[in-house]
Amino acid sequence: MDNNDKASSNQIKDAVDILPEGIRKIVLGRLNEIVGYEPRIGIMGKTGSGKSSLCNAIFKGEECPVSDVGACTREVKEVRIRFGKRSIYLVDIPGVGESAERDSEYENLYSGLMPKLDLILWVIKGDDRVLAPDERFYKDVLIPAGGKSKTLFVLNQVDKIEPFREWDEQNSCPSPRQMKNIVEKKEYISQYLDFPEHPIIAVSANEGYNVTHLVEEMVRALPKYAQSAVTAQVKEEYKTKKVIEEAKDGFGDTVERVIDEIIDMAPISKPVATLAKAAKKIVVEGIKKVWDFFFG
Repeated sequence: MDNNDKASSNQIKDAVDILPEGIRKIVLGRLNEIVGYEPRIGIMGKTGSGKSSLCNAIFKGEECPVSDVGACTREVKEVRIRFGKRSIYLVDIPGVGESAERDSEYENLYSGLMPKLDLILWVIKGDDRVLAPDERFYKDVLIPAGGKSKTLFVLNQVDKIEPFREWDEQNSCPSPRQMKNIVEKKEYISQYLDFPEHPIIAVSANEGYNVTHLVEEMVRALPKYAQSAVTAQVKEEYKTKKVIEEAKDGFGDTVERVIDEIIDMAPISKPVATLAKAAKKIVVEGIKKVWDFFFG
């Protein structure tokens, strides 16, 4: 253990030592679970929508294929991405753009898979004009499985939206006329899908356009307990102050919620519980100070 590790460990110990002795070990154990959590992000979209290029644009870790999980006649492909001490899983989910007859084949798959996913990135190609299969699958399969609140739609390859010859290559951004069409396309998709819970984000993964905004919205859409581990895997150029603050606050909120649960369930007296509640804020702030050690 180097000096930084020792200093961080001591800071965590000092923070937790404020709590009553009866719950310190439990809090430390749960803290290890929070820090070690490995989020799962589902990736959806038709062939050619740029799912792989989008993931490569966002994440910096090394990919390691984990498994091909048989699902009827289809497969769910899972890849583990690891950078430093943290890992996340990307889950390539099948189904979009296939025939309506196959939807029933996916109903059981999605109902079982959805509780395991923290977020779904649904990628739509910028110049795709046939959205009926996306709408059908979203409304008939994903929403009934409980996926509406977990789904973030991404309009990718917007550099191909007309007039594509006007794309500003020097600044890697749309021309004014392209931007007008991009805004109209986002509004159209939003209405077509009955206004998804999260905003539709327009990007060009290959050009690096608007990926920063996507990462910010992605972290915001994640459950608080998953935000920090995902942030740890994001490329440095997209790890904005807003992203880090969101993740740190989510981490602190998660730790605070867990401490509350432990206090409420632990076999301790009411005066001891009151003392622990009073010390909780100090503990959380102390643990948040070593966020960079865990996830930076």
